[in-house]
Parts: sequence; structure tokens; C-alpha cells
Amino acid sequence: MGTGRGRNTRALVAAGFPVVEIGEDVAYTQLPGRGFIGALATHAYLHGTLAKLRIGFAELARVLAPGAPIAVTLGSINDARFGLGEPYDEVTFAPGDGPEIGIPHAFLDRDGVTDVLRPFGIESCAEVAVDALVGRWAHEDDAVTGKVHWFVVARKR
Repeated sequence: MGTGRGRNTRALVAAGFPVVEIGEDVAYTQLPGRGFIGALATHAYLHGTLAKLRIGFAELARVLAPGAPIAVTLGSINDARFGLGEPYDEVTFAPGDGPEIGIPHAFLDRDGVTDVLRPFGIESCAEVAVDALVGRWAHEDDAVTGKVHWFVVARKR
């Protein structure tokens, strides 16, 4: 889901891994259940409503091989942006200004992470203050501080 600017794709290809990019405008339903061997999504699942995340992870599970690993980043309710902007559901808000104006962001607690990742067995789940990790390279015009994300590694059941 969502290849963004392609920095992860370039790094994986340079390391010799075969990569299939799935742009944000491609529906998973267009993909056959091919048994992909893994998935990486560092920002794509930060965007969208709770319902969209549930559907997205169900579809991701459909196209992955049994036992395939995933590494994903999810928004945390401890993020400074939680509760700000236009509400979409109890955990999703779209900023009213800035570089991501109008883009829904879902923010989860640990139970929410477990819920949206129901098709997967979680191997590690760390809540991380990411201001030192993301920012200029991810969102050049974003001056918001206090970002907190879940870094999750899981496997398809």
C-alpha cells in the first residue's frame, strides 16, 4: 500500500530483494492471492479511517503467503496530533491546515493495534516518539512535533 516517494523500494531493490510496489490508487482486490512473501509499510497505514485500516489489513492478509511477515507503522493516541482537526470516527482526524490538510490520520492505542491487525500474529509492537526519526525526509514542510507511532512486526496467521 502506498509507495510514497519510493525510498524503501530503492533500498530493498539495491539489497537484492524482489519488490512489487502497490500504489495508493491500486485496490488490493486487483491483486490475485499470489502469496507475496512479506510487506513493508512505513507511512501508508498512518493515513485513513479505522474502517479503511481494517479493510486494508484484511486485504493485505489475503494476498500474503501463510506466515509472511509484515512491518508497519501505525499512529498512536499519544501523538500530539490526536484529536486535532476534522473527526472522521473515534480515532481518526484530518488536519485543518499544514502539508497534510484534509488527510485522515488514524491514532490507536495498543488494543486498537491488535484489533486492526486481527489477521496477523503480532511479534513486536513498540510505541516510539519519532521526531528524531521522521520529519524533513518524510514531510519537508511539517513543523509539527510530538509524533508518536507504533512500529509493528507481525506475521500472517
